[in-house]
Amino acid sequence: MERPPLSPRTLVADLLAFSPLTARALLDLRVDCVGCSMNKFCTIKEICTHYGLEMDAVMRKLKEHLESKANVKDPPIKNRKP
Repeated sequence: MERPPLSPRTLVADLLAFSPLTARALLDLRVDCVGCSMNKFCTIKEICTHYGLEMDAVMRKLKEHLESKANVKDPPIKNRKP
């Protein structure tokens, strides 16, 4: 998947689909978006408004995470043998 453009209108689900490890950044922000079925519809701006978070701080945290992901490959998934 191509990296989604990072803006206040970016959907949370797009971030999680691009990098499942984005969940760590969202959990650090103490938002419930990771397990919420509405993350398909919520934007970064909406979570900032709902949780009373500062937009610049959230955008900075997500940008740092996405840039670090670009430099590190996700660990391979190992098949489990029954």
